[in-house]
Amino acid sequence: MGSAFRYALMLITVTVLQKFLFQHARIDDVGMDAFLALSVTAGLVAGPRRGAIVGFAAGIALDLTVVTPFGLGALSYLVAGVVAGSMEKLIVHSGRSLTMLVGFVSAFVGLLFFVVVGSIIGVAGLIDGHLPVVLLIVSASTAVLVLPCRRAVHWAESPSNSLNPALHRWQ
Repeated sequence: MGSAFRYALMLITVTVLQKFLFQHARIDDVGMDAFLALSVTAGLVAGPRRGAIVGFAAGIALDLTVVTPFGLGALSYLVAGVVAGSMEKLIVHSGRSLTMLVGFVSAFVGLLFFVVVGSIIGVAGLIDGHLPVVLLIVSASTAVLVLPCRRAVHWAESPSNSLNPALHRWQ
C-alpha cells in the first residue's frame, strides 16, 4: 500500500469520525475538527509539503460536508498544515508539550485564515463575539487530537513493503 492510499483511508476514517462523533462532542456549542487535526499532524510528522497536500485534501473533504464557499476549507487547512510543518522543522526534537503547542498555534492560524478570507469574500457571521471561544476551543481540541493522530500519520508515511515477507512465502 502506498502512502496516498493510506492517507485516503485515513481521510475516510476522519470523515466518518467527524460526522458521527466529533461533530456531536461540543464544548460551549463548539465542535472538534478532526480534519484540521489530520492536516496539522501531517505537517508535524511529514513536513510542510505533506501538510499542505493532506491539508488541502482534508479541506476538500470538509468543503463537501459543510455549507461554506467551496475551497475555503481546503486553503485554510493547507495553511495550517504548512504552518505545522514549518514550525516543527524549527524545533529539532519536540516533546509532547511542544508538539501540542505547535498543533494549537497551527490550528489557530488556519482557523484565523478561514475567518479572515471568508469575511473578505462575503461569508456572513464569521466574526462575532463567539469567535475567540471558537478559536480557543477548536485549537485546543486540535492540540489534543494531534497526539493520537501522530501514530496514524506515521503509519501512512511508513514504507509500504510490510507485506513483502508474506508475499515471498507464496512464490
